[in-house]
Amino acid sequence: MTQHRSRSSWGRTTCFGAFFAIGVLMLVGCGDEEEAAGSTRQAGGQRGNWGSGRPGGRPTESASIPVKTEPVVRAEMTSYIETHARLEAERWVQVVARTQGLVKRLVAEEGDEVREGAILLQLEKRQLRLQVDQAQVSLEGAQATHKRTQALHERQLVSQEEFENATQQMQNAQVNLKEANLQLEYADVRASIDGVVMVRNVEQGDLVRTNDVVFSVADLNPLQARIRVPEKRMAQIQQGQQARVVVDPVPDRVFSALVRRISPGVDPASGTVKVTLDVPPDDQLRPGMFATIRIVTDRRPDALVIPKKALVLETDEDDLFVVREGKAQRVRVELGYVDGERVEVRGGLRLGDQVVTVGHEGLKEGADVRVVGAEDPSPVEQERPAARDGRGEGGRALPDSATFVARAKQRGLSDEDAAARYTAIKKRRAEAGNTQ
Repeated sequence: MTQHRSRSSWGRTTCFGAFFAIGVLMLVGCGDEEEAAGSTRQAGGQRGNWGSGRPGGRPTESASIPVKTEPVVRAEMTSYIETHARLEAERWVQVVARTQGLVKRLVAEEGDEVREGAILLQLEKRQLRLQVDQAQVSLEGAQATHKRTQALHERQLVSQEEFENATQQMQNAQVNLKEANLQLEYADVRASIDGVVMVRNVEQGDLVRTNDVVFSVADLNPLQARIRVPEKRMAQIQQGQQARVVVDPVPDRVFSALVRRISPGVDPASGTVKVTLDVPPDDQLRPGMFATIRIVTDRRPDALVIPKKALVLETDEDDLFVVREGKAQRVRVELGYVDGERVEVRGGLRLGDQVVTVGHEGLKEGADVRVVGAEDPSPVEQERPAARDGRGEGGRALPDSATFVARAKQRGLSDEDAAARYTAIKKRRAEAGNTQ
């Protein structure tokens, strides 16, 4: 009896424990469902607020596209004829030795400024002095003979022929003395013009022969540039016209020049006219330098000017983007003169307009933009908008490379800059297409 009650009691306890465990599991499950549902509602609310732009979502400022801008300003713009030439000295003279001898002393060195008649070097003179002495002795003998013959001729003791021979010998002796003195004078080699010693071809102790080139002296005031201008532009050039000169060693400096001479004829082989320009002397200019020369043909002192990099190259029009009231507005412009990194605008912009110079590649009409300061270029590079489907504004396809480079050159870009810009745009569009 006791055993039976114990078994019954154990059974009731076991059943009660099982029901209790099932109840706990049900409560835990319900709590998880409520937590998951709450999380879902919270996430859904956040997504809804972001999509609709209602309060509680992320700020809309992050959707603005960062760009850099520069204002439209007024400045002088010029039209010019550009060509290339080597700078030359107006006069370049080779100084030669006019007698033979060993170089005893070098007086001038390369780079020295010399005056006409200044001694450049001296040759050994001992032998030349002996020749002068010998010629002097010969002259004295000829003079004595002439004197005796003249006395005898007056007394009619010698013929007229003998007297003339004596006179001729005296004159020859005089000429020989002059020649010997001249050779002695030639031992001092002198500069034939005012200028700068450009080349020294001898060393002390060298044997110099007659007509050997020992120095080169150049007149560098002024320097000259001889260029060729197409005959169709000959009417745009006049004597005294201003020009600008830039040389490779100092590309940031612009040197002035003036048109000195214009050839009266046209070269029939090339169809060009030779023009000579004077370039004032400067410590940084040297004969032989390769120079870029621009002859100014027209000036516009109060033109509207923008940076060349503001032009959009992804389309076939001359256009750019202007920031107005926080939005990008595409503006078609009429271009004028191009001078270096600046472009004249003849129409479409006003003074003070802010044109986009960085970040306009792939920019769309009406897009929200924010201007980034020049001191922080990284946001523009990292957040630049990507064009979709390999197309730019309005779905326009990128022109082929030849067309793109040709238009870029018309806008003043070099071949290298145009090719680099085309490669960068094509790469960016390809990357944008891969992310779709």
